Amino acid sequence: MIEYKFELPFPVPKKNSRVTNRKTGRSFPNKRYTAWHKLATNVLQFCTTPLEPIQACLIKIEFYAPDKRKRDLTNFAESINDLLADNGIIEDDNWYIVPIVHLYYRGVNKENPSAIVTLELLD
Repeated sequence: MIEYKFELPFPVPKKNSRVTNRKTGRSFPNKRYTAWHKLATNVLQFCTTPLEPIQACLIKIEFYAPDKRKRDLTNFAESINDLLADNGIIEDDNWYIVPIVHLYYRGVNKENPSAIVTLELLD
C-alpha cells in the first residue's frame, strides 16, 4: 500500500466563511483562510508528494486541537481537501477521487496543535 502523510497547522479555518465585495458582489475566502492556505501550501512544499495528482485515495485526518472548544471536523476536512486539490496532490476532492474520508479527533495538544493527513492510494 502506498501512502503519503502530512502534518498541517491547526486550527484549520472554514472556507465557507467568505467575504463579499459590496461594490462588485464577488465573494472571496476570508483572510484567516487565505493565510492558513498559504502557510499550509508552504508546509506541503517540504513534504514528499506524488509526482502526478492522485486519481483515487482514502483520506484519514487526525485532529489535535489547542483547547477543548467544540469544533466541526467536517468543515476542517473540506478546507484540507481543497488545499490538496489546489496543490495538485489529488486530482479533485469529489467522491470519484476521494470515496472515503475518515475524521478523528485525537484530543488536546497545546504544544503542537495540528492536523495529520494520511492519503492511502486505492487500486
